[in-house]
Amino acid sequence: MRRCASALAVLGVALATLVASSPGAGVAAPAPPSGALLESLSQPPTRAAIASQRIYFVMTDRYRNGDSSNDTGGLGGGPSTNGFDPADIGYFHGGDLKGLTGDCTNTRTGLARLKDLGFTGIWVTPPVGQQAVQGDSAAYHGYWGLNFDRVDAHLGTDQEFGDFVDCAHRLGMKVYMDVVVNHTANVIGLSPGGSFVEPSQKPYRDCKGKKFNPASFVKKTFPCLKTSNMPYIPFLAANEKNLKSPAWMNDMTNYHNRGDIDFNSCSQICFEMGDFFGLDDFFTEKPVVMQGLADVFAEWIRRYKLDGFRVDTAKHVNAAFFRLWAPKILAAARNAGVPDFEIFGEVTLNEAIELSSFVRDRGLPNVLDFPFQDVAAGYAAGPTSAQALADRIMDDDYFHYSPQLAPTPVTFLGNHDMGHAAFQLKQHGASDELLLKRLLLGYDVLYLLRGAPAVYYGDEVGMIGTGGDKEARQDMFPTQVEEWKTQERVGSSPIGDGSSFDVTDNPIELRLKELGALKDAHPALSSGATIIRESQGNVLVVSRIDWVAKREYVVAFNSSTSAGTAQVSIKTSTPSSSWTGLGGTGETASSGADGKLSFAVNPIETSIYVADSQIPSAALATPALKVAKDKFSTLWLASATVSGNAPVSVAFAIKRKPSTDWELLAADDSPPFRAFLDKGKFAKKQKVYLVAIARSLSGQTATSNVVGLVPRPK
Repeated sequence: MRRCASALAVLGVALATLVASSPGAGVAAPAPPSGALLESLSQPPTRAAIASQRIYFVMTDRYRNGDSSNDTGGLGGGPSTNGFDPADIGYFHGGDLKGLTGDCTNTRTGLARLKDLGFTGIWVTPPVGQQAVQGDSAAYHGYWGLNFDRVDAHLGTDQEFGDFVDCAHRLGMKVYMDVVVNHTANVIGLSPGGSFVEPSQKPYRDCKGKKFNPASFVKKTFPCLKTSNMPYIPFLAANEKNLKSPAWMNDMTNYHNRGDIDFNSCSQICFEMGDFFGLDDFFTEKPVVMQGLADVFAEWIRRYKLDGFRVDTAKHVNAAFFRLWAPKILAAARNAGVPDFEIFGEVTLNEAIELSSFVRDRGLPNVLDFPFQDVAAGYAAGPTSAQALADRIMDDDYFHYSPQLAPTPVTFLGNHDMGHAAFQLKQHGASDELLLKRLLLGYDVLYLLRGAPAVYYGDEVGMIGTGGDKEARQDMFPTQVEEWKTQERVGSSPIGDGSSFDVTDNPIELRLKELGALKDAHPALSSGATIIRESQGNVLVVSRIDWVAKREYVVAFNSSTSAGTAQVSIKTSTPSSSWTGLGGTGETASSGADGKLSFAVNPIETSIYVADSQIPSAALATPALKVAKDKFSTLWLASATVSGNAPVSVAFAIKRKPSTDWELLAADDSPPFRAFLDKGKFAKKQKVYLVAIARSLSGQTATSNVVGLVPRPK
């Protein structure tokens, strides 16, 4: 869905109509907040610690082999049993935790290399014990878990995982562990088995044969289950009855047992209860399963002081799961001394508003930004407009998990499923001759816009690949896969029999180091508020605002190949100032008394400027609040406009009858200023009141009129 941001900013019905149509019209609206409450509510939003992170996403098995004695995982037999075949792209290749860790000092290998490249965090594929082989492939990727309470022997030992985390922490790096809460390896057989069977065809029945809806029992004593009453009858081979750990995972009634997802025709309940490519699907509605998954992963936090989880297949668990599971994980992290623990989930949706429901409604704290990936790769490749990229940034308002926290999704250009960043840009139309230049622009976009950038391993040495999944999981160490030896790379030659660790002059690697150093020197480029100044054709210009230092940065991207530079002229919030160039076409620029700043941006390049003067204080206008049904969702939209060109934040406060207290609905420091209400979270005919509070850089506040609303009139 593509839309005009300006239309969103002014959507609304007249306030008089809104109030007049509400029950209780004519009753005086409550007074807006004042005094200490006003000061508290009006604070600008904060950003999670992950906003300052630059994450390296690595598949441990494909990074570096530090101990060949664990290549077969202690299993006998050949590849079909132990899963090790370094010449087959679908099997273990020997990479392990020792190799990934290195000696913690050598910047040519291991974690010290990643630190030297400017990364501040590392996300590793699931390290848990795996079913080594399924069908014609092995579990080198980590998503076929059997033993969720220990490290897979192909990767090393529990002690070596602890050493890996300790080294990362000594280097000042965060560790994000990939976790799976949707499924285990494929162990359970189903009789008669087959495609997903809907609950309308075969409902769940308790031990007495009574039908029930699992969603009604997520917080209650769950009905007794027996295998003979399941939709398909589950069974295990005699030698597999105690294969999984913890022990509760061996209870076959802790799985949905409804058959395989048909991705061509599948309902939402099918996505949530079906077996993902045959993998045993957890019955996540059961409190014992939800608690078991909380307990086992909380223990990883307790033992290793992890900094966050990336949650695999988050789209495939029931709607209530994250509202119950995530608070338990966050509490375990706080108890372990990790107060800024991050949870970001994989929800493979390219429509931002649809994706936002997983944060806003389902309680998933954060997400991988698939919609951003789609438009950022398309923009860097050329065909996608700057407006599409601007629209995605403005849609952040839909993603509030916590009222005071500005959304900071994890952003990326490529990954282990869809392929390397270079491959993605080629898919979006980037030509071979311009691929390197466009890829460098893509990383500028990734690093300099809001979000926590994640770079897929191998991208930094120019890997392109020929597809996603297995085709995108090349070895960093010398490979035995013949076709990978001759594959084209961007910015460097095919690797042949060499090691990617010896590729030290790839322009991508150098650009990533430069961008990391730039963000370290100028934190506002990581956590500053975003103001979109221009989004015309191929040119996107944003200001990033440092609220504490009262400093403005301007970042301009140009994805056009047109001859000559793009001439940019925008109105900033910093008038009569000189500006220092941090990269691009010029070293200095100047803004006029009206704040207008003019400069040039080369084709397929980025220009960055920082104002030498602080943003001056300015009179704060009264915000104008409008409330209406959102045009693009089933939500109510509260939007506020504040005249003037100075940066402001807007806090939306709500009072819900019969309560007499004002509480924060959302805080926003990036225009358009918006907050959303879900009518389903209010009682029928419940009256609420809304107010918008603007706050300036100097701490001035101004309050809108109070607006009454009945979100759910019937």
